[in-house]
Amino acid sequence: MFGSSDAPVRYRNQGGAIVVADILHAECEGCGDTNYRDGNERLKWAQAHAAKCRALPRR
Repeated sequence: MFGSSDAPVRYRNQGGAIVVADILHAECEGCGDTNYRDGNERLKWAQAHAAKCRALPRR
């Protein structure tokens, strides 16, 4: 799960937007898709979503 600092984990998707996973949820800042699964499942979702999402960053 998350380390002792509980800092957000960020992945960049193919379109350049960021997918952020923190201790509560994961969210794509490009397409807006969110995930509220627990721990490692949330991190796996964020990484997999970043690998397939092509949304551009929202301005």
